[in-house]
Amino acid sequence: MNKNRLSKQTSPYLQQHAENPVDWYPWGKEALDKAKKENKPILLSIGYSACHWCHVMAHESFEDDQTAKIMNKYFINIKVDREERPDLDKIYQTSQILLNQRSGGWPLTMFLAHENQAPFFGGTYFPNTAKYNLPSFKELLIKVQEYYKENYKEILDHNQSIIKALGDIHKINKNNENIHKDIEEKYIQNVQKIFDHTMGGFGSAPKFPQPGLLMHILNSNQYNKKENCKDLDMALYSLLSMQEGGINDQLGGGFFRYSVDDVWMIPHFEKMLYDNACLLECYCKAYSMTKEKNFLNTARKTAYWIVDEMQSIEGGFYSSIDADSDTGEGQYYIWEKTEVEENLSNEQYKVFSKYYGLNKRDNFDKKYHLYVSYNSKADFKSRKKNIDKKLLNESIDILLKIRDKRKKPFTDEKILTSWNALTIKSLIDYCKTSKDMTYIVNSEKAINFLIEEMLFEDGLNATYKDGKSHINAYLDDYAFLIDAILNFLSIKWDNKLLKQAILLSDLLIEKFLDNHDGGFFFTAKDHEDLIQKPKPTADEAFPSGNSIAAKVLIKLGFLMNNTQYLDSAYSVFTYASKQINDSPNAHSSLLDSYLLKEKPFVIIILKAESTYKDLALWLDPLVNLNKPYIDYYHVPKNNTGYSNIDDKILLGEVTAYICTDYTCEEPIFDLEEFISRINLL
Repeated sequence: MNKNRLSKQTSPYLQQHAENPVDWYPWGKEALDKAKKENKPILLSIGYSACHWCHVMAHESFEDDQTAKIMNKYFINIKVDREERPDLDKIYQTSQILLNQRSGGWPLTMFLAHENQAPFFGGTYFPNTAKYNLPSFKELLIKVQEYYKENYKEILDHNQSIIKALGDIHKINKNNENIHKDIEEKYIQNVQKIFDHTMGGFGSAPKFPQPGLLMHILNSNQYNKKENCKDLDMALYSLLSMQEGGINDQLGGGFFRYSVDDVWMIPHFEKMLYDNACLLECYCKAYSMTKEKNFLNTARKTAYWIVDEMQSIEGGFYSSIDADSDTGEGQYYIWEKTEVEENLSNEQYKVFSKYYGLNKRDNFDKKYHLYVSYNSKADFKSRKKNIDKKLLNESIDILLKIRDKRKKPFTDEKILTSWNALTIKSLIDYCKTSKDMTYIVNSEKAINFLIEEMLFEDGLNATYKDGKSHINAYLDDYAFLIDAILNFLSIKWDNKLLKQAILLSDLLIEKFLDNHDGGFFFTAKDHEDLIQKPKPTADEAFPSGNSIAAKVLIKLGFLMNNTQYLDSAYSVFTYASKQINDSPNAHSSLLDSYLLKEKPFVIIILKAESTYKDLALWLDPLVNLNKPYIDYYHVPKNNTGYSNIDDKILLGEVTAYICTDYTCEEPIFDLEEFISRINLL
């Protein structure tokens, strides 16, 4: 079969469409110029490799000769991987909302004017035959091209209003209002209204984990030093419910994308790297605050899954695992009751079936997807479960070996800088929390991979596949990587990595800072001209780039005594004040960073000889505190070359320097005095 232009792309998602009869183009000059030359509308299709409905539309329409014939005759067809081009995805998802007054999703199907790439019609999934209150895709294509041909001037006039609306979205609030003093109270009030008191989580089906929201509740509790707090209970109860639900892979670890129901039982079966990175951070934080071993066990299984399933030989982490296998969505993970019964002993099966719900009715495609099962709501609330853990773990090991022999769903082996950085940061959190340093090796290998393959003198690249690093990096790539490096330095000092963090911070400000209105654009100043230059402040499935940029520049600003970093960070809050006041719950991560600005920020530097054997006695109390407003670093003697760090000299075996904002206290040499002091922070 002849292959189209997508066969030369590095994106696995684009390569999946290389044998379509559709004359696909990647986004670029060739396609855009051809549309202008031939006066044809652009059909833009955005998706990603682990997307179930993207596959459905591909099988129904893009692999269909008749549909492809219509597409090729009347349109210039462009296929985009939203993971490689989040800039385009942000623009056209926002356009979908403006055009249709409803949120988008994937696959995203947009029709663009050939002159300016502005959208005039769009939607998400369209079926091959009319159903779900949607027209058939073939009929839609005919109607769109007829309308385009007959009403082009009207389309261009309307496009100007779309372009203006896109431009107005990220304009600064001219009133320059302050963030409300009661913003945290308003945030919690909003969260309480959507909290599911029975099953945990927030909102109804489809139910997403919302790690940004969970982390802000946990962090805010530590900032405000609340005790017996109902706010904290909401976050902890949600984490407990999710780890026992079908959204968590009960056998192999790792979380699926979301739950299609509101009881966490049946997930959408794709596994995304970023979801697991963000949830790993949440479970580490929950354990450090409660010392509940079930949270640590979930963190352990998630960390193991990330390293075992997602880390490449080169060191980077893959992007996702598909929801579908050859036999259908989720089939890799589900079980026939007889298959389980035949492979376990009677004693094992009795324990396993009761614990994971095989003694109840089937719950997915006449089979069983595993979740922790309770006999009543009362038992669920109290987590009343007496179980023989030895027999349960034996059963899990047996069934995992059987499952591993099944054909696995497709893994997207694209390596993304931003998602890798999130993962590195969280793996280091796990090392600190668990006191298991095993994954430091994995984290360091991943950081070195990103620096060697993605970082150049003039900037970062965003994606890597098959030995090729390309696409200019976005705000998230820079901010998340700086965050990962700072977290790594807190556990293992490296002068070269500090230098890279400073380089990245300088590039971040140079390339992305809005010098007029404050805050950071999503794309660099030398990025391709598009119909919008996004400047997002709200979280999506992971923290916004502006929130992490503000956080790391505050931390590095105080560490290096660099006021440019601090001023750039604070400009984010000036820019985003109205957005935060209007929608605090959409800005969980930015509120975390705002607390870092508003509350005293502490940096602790421990100076010691590199051969000093008992440094853990000083470091462990800091690790146990695990508070978001305390950064700490062990800096070996005479080992930086930066005067503001070097002036904290070693006096004795260990010397601790505690600095709050711009002021450092007298150095501490006594361990007990040090522990007493930090417990007051």
